[in-house]
Amino acid sequence: MNCKHLIIGAGPAALAAAQAIRTNDKSAEITLVTREETLPYSPAVLPYLLSQELTETELFSKGQELLAALDVKLIRGKEVTTLLHETSEVRFSDGTRAAYDKLLIASGARPQVPPIEHLAPDQIYTFRTYADFARLQKTLEKKQTIAIYGAGLVAVEAAEKLCEAGHKVIIIARSSLLRKYFSSNHVSVLEQAFQKHGATILANTTLNAVKLTGNQLELVINSGDKLVVDRLIVATGVAANLVANTEIPVVEGGLQVNHHMQTNLPNVYAAGDVAAAPSFFDGRHAPCPILPEAVFQGTVAGANMAGKKMEYAGWIPGNYLRCFDENLFSIGLTGPQAEAGYQTLEKQSGNTSLKLLFQDEYLVGSEALNLKNIHPGVFLNLIRNRIPVRQYQELLLAKPRETACWIMLRQGKQKAV
Repeated sequence: MNCKHLIIGAGPAALAAAQAIRTNDKSAEITLVTREETLPYSPAVLPYLLSQELTETELFSKGQELLAALDVKLIRGKEVTTLLHETSEVRFSDGTRAAYDKLLIASGARPQVPPIEHLAPDQIYTFRTYADFARLQKTLEKKQTIAIYGAGLVAVEAAEKLCEAGHKVIIIARSSLLRKYFSSNHVSVLEQAFQKHGATILANTTLNAVKLTGNQLELVINSGDKLVVDRLIVATGVAANLVANTEIPVVEGGLQVNHHMQTNLPNVYAAGDVAAAPSFFDGRHAPCPILPEAVFQGTVAGANMAGKKMEYAGWIPGNYLRCFDENLFSIGLTGPQAEAGYQTLEKQSGNTSLKLLFQDEYLVGSEALNLKNIHPGVFLNLIRNRIPVRQYQELLLAKPRETACWIMLRQGKQKAV
């Protein structure tokens, strides 16, 4: 009898899991169920629809091709509300049920909107799903003044594309732009790029109240000043889309899983933004809402669901940003707190810079600005595989791409012997 695999969600983690299941079990029944009405897509590329660098056809094409190639059934417009693990079923919001042999919860996350006085839901826009984009796009026929409340990657990427489309953008940051992701000197480069494109950045600012005035919004910020804008986008973070079941421990807002991406319930797994997986560095359970980790987690979950033993080494923070003409990435342990406890090497030349952090024999973090010929994956590989690099530290700083590739090639040959 074919094993029934039910996957809640249709994002990158869900698709990676389906691919891993099919690789290891050619006869399995695989079903994806999503609350959205669309074909699968990656939310990470939605900003490119705003600038028309990506078409809607291109957005959905990969997901459509994967479903056909993997022989996966897709159920659209159905929301799973409850896990009935005792009978190996899930219940949908319309009261119907679906049975499973193996279940993966890859339901992603939803935008979090902080309390703002007088704010009505129809007065704001979020930017997490294709439906969010479609709703916003209908209002953008003419050039407008658009406020974005938030300072993370989603806020910055949306702001960039709106600037490129000719809109006047105001970024309202509760602390500073991309504070959790990049060093202050790298952030200042981005701030200058936004200013060149006519954007305004209000740091250390909170949005206290919103008032509808005709066809515009009057925003009251903590200084007491008022801003008049045409649109307000809220991008202040996300919360996991949890399925109702009190028996799966919730840690840091996500469903706790082990190194096999399995929950405490038999045959129930979780991956992606909804999963609180162990950290690579300290084993701490928490969600890591970035695309590469969602794919890794989905792959591990799918392999184990199909009976192949595969272990997840743990999530590693990683942030990649191309904004205007600037390219930034940070991998692993970076920032002031990390620098205090690790050996740091750094070089700067013109508008480029590279910072490497080491602990004992190993690379544990890397941050770079405008090193366009270096793929961040080379540093991620060194960190994830714990490849000793102590004797090559200076060379890795001077010639990072060539040295990292040579170290990985050398390590591969040693393992093969």
